[in-house]
Amino acid sequence: MTRHLRIANIAVMLVAALTTVPCMLSGAQARQEQIAGGYSETANSDPDALAAARFAIKNEAQKLRALVSLRSIKRAEVQVVAGLNYRLCMTVRIKRKTQLVTAVVYKNLKQKYSLTSWTAGCEKP
Repeated sequence: MTRHLRIANIAVMLVAALTTVPCMLSGAQARQEQIAGGYSETANSDPDALAAARFAIKNEAQKLRALVSLRSIKRAEVQVVAGLNYRLCMTVRIKRKTQLVTAVVYKNLKQKYSLTSWTAGCEKP
């Protein structure tokens, strides 16, 4: 009788292990897809993303001493830090030439903006 109980206990543990492992794996996969502190998408029409885009355009225009205009925001992402980072993939017009750029704009806790980076091209999500 004890042998049957041992076999039953082993069977129960085996079933429990086989049902738990896939759950643990799917949780690990979910954590890999969304990294804590990482960027998450926001709407291209989000008022805060638009304000960050306008700030980036104005800042880059002053730096280049040229007319820079926003044509569209292709993708907007936000990252929560001590404040917010906005990573914006934008179509802009600089000196009559249209191009894709990625701008990262930091908005601190006092609601002040600063342009962290402005690079040619946009990464694919």
